[in-house]
Amino acid sequence: MKDRTQMTRLPTVDDCEGCGVCCMHMGYPPYLRGEDGGRVEVYWTRMPPELKREWLEYVENYQVAEGELDGPCVWFDLESRRCKHHDARPSVCRDFEVGSKGCRDWRKAYEIS
Repeated sequence: MKDRTQMTRLPTVDDCEGCGVCCMHMGYPPYLRGEDGGRVEVYWTRMPPELKREWLEYVENYQVAEGELDGPCVWFDLESRRCKHHDARPSVCRDFEVGSKGCRDWRKAYEIS
């Protein structure tokens, strides 16, 4: 076993300020809308109607680029590096923990500490 002083440390992260790498490969926020008898996500049901219409229109017109469902989330503001509709974000975004292994892996891939 390696001595603790020889172990590689991942960057410490305390918040999302200036980051947003977890939003860079989403395309659009995935909501569980109760299709096929599934449950309706609580954040979807609480979403303002105009925002819901915007989201549905975007999803309906979403174009897959060269066979990949990839790219920044439609709600991700590339300038501010923040979610435009943070209060309406789906569970997958709420469940992604700042500082988790996934968070640190994304930051490492984008060379953000």
